[in-house]
Amino acid sequence: MNPTHVSLETIADWDNLASATWRASAGKRTRYEVRSFLDNLLPNLSDLRRDILDGTVRVGQARTFRIRDPKPRLITAACFRERVLQHALMWHVGPLLERALVADTFACLTGRGTRAVVRRTQRHVRRFPWYAKMDVRQYFASIDHDILKTLLRRPLKGAETLELVDRIIDAYGDGNGRGLPIGALTSQWFANYYLGPLDRFLLEERRVAGMVRYMDDFVFWGTTRDEVRSCAAGVDEFLDQTLKLESRPPTLINRSSHGVSVCGYRVFPGTIHLSRTRQDRFTQALTHWEVEWLAGRISSLELQRCIDATLGITVDADARNWIGKCVQRRSRFDEIDRLFAIGVRFSHDDE
Repeated sequence: MNPTHVSLETIADWDNLASATWRASAGKRTRYEVRSFLDNLLPNLSDLRRDILDGTVRVGQARTFRIRDPKPRLITAACFRERVLQHALMWHVGPLLERALVADTFACLTGRGTRAVVRRTQRHVRRFPWYAKMDVRQYFASIDHDILKTLLRRPLKGAETLELVDRIIDAYGDGNGRGLPIGALTSQWFANYYLGPLDRFLLEERRVAGMVRYMDDFVFWGTTRDEVRSCAAGVDEFLDQTLKLESRPPTLINRSSHGVSVCGYRVFPGTIHLSRTRQDRFTQALTHWEVEWLAGRISSLELQRCIDATLGITVDADARNWIGKCVQRRSRFDEIDRLFAIGVRFSHDDE
């Protein structure tokens, strides 16, 4: 594809910056940092616009914290001003990256979330008898900055904008030219785009029967076990030589009729089940909102809304019977009683 020119003037356009501000603040407008920015919106946007056009906008200001989801992850949260910058940048750069990706790539793309990847996976397990499931070891921390910058110059041109993109990439990492921060908007887009060559390797060179990729987790199908095993060996070599990445062992090779795990679901030809992790998240969320309701922190109407949102965890699975049993199970209420019995007390005065 021919590269598209994106100028700093386009990124720093007043309408673009205002729109980026509201996208960056969605769901976070009660936070002190966000409120402070919004209280002085015009001066803050004017300063940001000036710094973008001058090429002096600061990047790399962030805080880090660890979560377990379910495995430990180090999350990097950029300051709000930089989040506005990233939203303004990716509003124009994101569609160029999306256009360069194949249809079987999911994550961070409009209309291509978990529901789409689960349905696509089920279509493949119904058609093809064998699959291999792989992912990349320490993916975000292993992304090579030089390779990423080279890849980004294929769909994007504009020296000043590319310089800004390079500075955002270089602001984070291990100091040796590797790594993107988990939690940044630009990182999600760049990481998804970085494995675009792998998609084309599988589809165009190895001619796999089918594939899906959700960020660094990917599955591909073939007609025989030997076929997918050979392809998996080729993937290992391609990742190492072309992208300087390493797959996480072991590679799972199995029959499609036995089901494949993807994005928290176990997908079979005729049904879709929740994974154990997703089941645990549902029951934990349900118990949490019940505790909040019993404590008087939320109303009955808010409880119903929260439960409706919690049901979104199960929306793509054939889980009606399991949900019914889970909701009726008395052990959750026993757990709530236990919390109160050991001295956990809630009241409206706690806030």
